Formats: sequence, C-alpha cells, structure tokens
Amino acid sequence: MLPRKKSDAATQGGFTVIETLIVLAIAGLILMIVFEAIPTLERNSRNNQRRQDVQSILASVSRWELNHSGDMPTPAELTAFLAQYGKLTYYLPPTTTNIQISTSLNEADGVVTLPAVTNPDLVKVYNHAKCDATNLGQATNNGASYSDVAGLYAIEASNSGAVSSQCQQL
Repeated sequence: MLPRKKSDAATQGGFTVIETLIVLAIAGLILMIVFEAIPTLERNSRNNQRRQDVQSILASVSRWELNHSGDMPTPAELTAFLAQYGKLTYYLPPTTTNIQISTSLNEADGVVTLPAVTNPDLVKVYNHAKCDATNLGQATNNGASYSDVAGLYAIEASNSGAVSSQCQQL
C-alpha cells in the first residue's frame, strides 16, 4: 500500500465566491427581518405603556372619588394627583391637555354614547360610564352605575399611522 501524501497548503481551497455570496445573502436576510421587526416592537411597547397608564389614571380617579365623597377631580386636581402618586410612563408629564376629565353623566341625560378617541396622545376619562359592548372603542352611560369610570384612548394600529380607539373601565 502506498503511503498517503500529506496535503499541501497550496492545494487546499478556501470558500468559493458562491459560498461567500450565499452566506452574505443569508446574513442580509436576517438583518432585514430584524430591522422590519423593530418598529412593530416599538409600537407595541408604546401601546402597552398607554394601556398601563390608562389603568393607573382610572385607579387614581377611583381613589380620588373614594376620598372625596364620590366627586370627580377637576383636571388640575387630577394632574396634580397623578404627578404625585400616579405611575405613568407614556402620558408624562400629566397635563390637562393629554388627560381630560369629563363632567359626570347621569340618568337624566338618557343613553349617551361617547365618541371614540383618535389621538394617541390623549386620554378622556368619564364618570358614570362603562365601555360600550356594541361600539368597540366607545363608552356609554347605559347601565353604568355612579361609581363606574371609563377611559377612552387610542393606540397605534399599524406603521401607516392608523389608530384604533380603545375603552378601559374599572
């Protein structure tokens, strides 16, 4: 049997041009997928912050009502209360332009359906209201008790700038 020849370094080849191009194409595809996902992740993060902030705002309004004989806070009182006790991340600083308080609704008003919110930087808080089951993203006083509080706000629906109105209640 003939002894095996040791392979010479000059005869061993590296990667071919085709192999290198395939690796670069796969790396480019992975980077493209990652960069496409980043705006969606950022939008979802902002929407989650909005939801959490609205929950905190509604809880603050409910606490205020309990401590003040069922009265709703004025916009100035609510923003001061939120600045001191609220745990907000998106609607900071809390102001009367980004968090609006409505006047209380009552049975004498009849059934009132409150319009949807189309500005993602705005929260509208309504007393004696609950989320409307038939009109998503809207609130109504139909069947709401005096202690019900609803918040209307908008979230970003897509990268195109479309928004979707949301309703949250305590």
